[in-house]
Amino acid sequence: MHKLGTLWFSHKKCSVEELEEVAQHMRPELFAQNHQIRGYVIINTCNRVEVYISADNPGEILEDVLERLNSKKGGIFTGEDALEHLMRVVCGLESMIVGEDQILGQVKKSYQDGKKSGHLDDLLDLAFDRAIKVGKRARQETRINEGSVSIGSAAVELAEYITWGLDGKSILVIGAGEMGTLVARAISEKKLKAMFIANRTFERAKRLAEEVGGQAARLDEIEKWLSCCDVVICTTSAPHYILDYEMMKRVMGHRTNKNVLLIIDIANPKDVDERVGEIEGIELYDLDSLYEISEENLKKRLSEVGKVEKIIEEEIELFKKILARHRVEKLIGTLYQYGAEIRAGEKRKALRYLKRGRDPEQILDDFSRAVLSKTLRLPTEILRRYALNIDDEECKVDFVDFFMDELEQDLLNKETRRRH
Repeated sequence: MHKLGTLWFSHKKCSVEELEEVAQHMRPELFAQNHQIRGYVIINTCNRVEVYISADNPGEILEDVLERLNSKKGGIFTGEDALEHLMRVVCGLESMIVGEDQILGQVKKSYQDGKKSGHLDDLLDLAFDRAIKVGKRARQETRINEGSVSIGSAAVELAEYITWGLDGKSILVIGAGEMGTLVARAISEKKLKAMFIANRTFERAKRLAEEVGGQAARLDEIEKWLSCCDVVICTTSAPHYILDYEMMKRVMGHRTNKNVLLIIDIANPKDVDERVGEIEGIELYDLDSLYEISEENLKKRLSEVGKVEKIIEEEIELFKKILARHRVEKLIGTLYQYGAEIRAGEKRKALRYLKRGRDPEQILDDFSRAVLSKTLRLPTEILRRYALNIDDEECKVDFVDFFMDELEQDLLNKETRRRH
């Protein structure tokens, strides 16, 4: 695991502009051209830019990358710390909104893209596969992702709670900016009767409506849409009221939908005149109501962090066992490959002697002796070299790594000699 390393930049230390600048320079060619790096995965989201690499000296390589990026706001972890960081990221513990689900899909996509491009080695493949499983487990076994903590999501949650579910309801979203887009996307996952998007710029409303499967509405025709909706969510940045008292009195006078009209105003400054809440048939909620929901849900999520961290501790120990088993299996496979090549060579030699009429019993004896001695010669030499290394207290050599490296180098040398 000591060959794993990560260089990370996130919202904790960087502004959006700084993250965008880092992302421009954290390109695949920066790692693909470094022959010391066995594999890499780049994660790039709006709140973080990270790279995970596999190499003999990941810390030194990433320090060099950080220096070339000319930034002092990046963090570097290696070995078990790098794996723990990856698992925390996938579980949402490092997110701006604790426990958010989107990061799990984003990491999964980065992993799959790296795999398709051939940029992963066995270590990274195992690490990311395990981390994604941990992210799913954390969300299944704890409440780390339950309850809406963003204002847009809290507005949708509040609408669901008050109307006993949004299925079959008609929704009007006023505003197609960042907040309006978040709300519309969240609502589009429900089984609605209809969703209308109204915006000062009709083209922008049209684009968002097409994305979420809704219908664009002109802001100057808003009274028509208000008369038939169950829920209205206001998200604009207008300096004046979008829904004033007189307008809403008219709307309620000729409203065809006889259900209570729920209006949720998440705009700042407010889109809705406070007096609108006094009109019969209207329920009005503003940001103060949503902040209470968000803070309460955030407290619930934060209370689950310890449980998720416990899961991560368990999974790191499990990963160590998985990695050890994988490395030993790989070593055994290489040993079998090494032995099979020796056997094939000795078999060819024995067949030549048989064709020349030499004594079969002698040939069989020579064949068995040669296979045994040649198969054991290199492993014996490697064990002796390993013993010399571990005598030095300052030199901590991993047995499996040492054996694999020596064995693979010998196989490579044999292959090179055959080609020449």
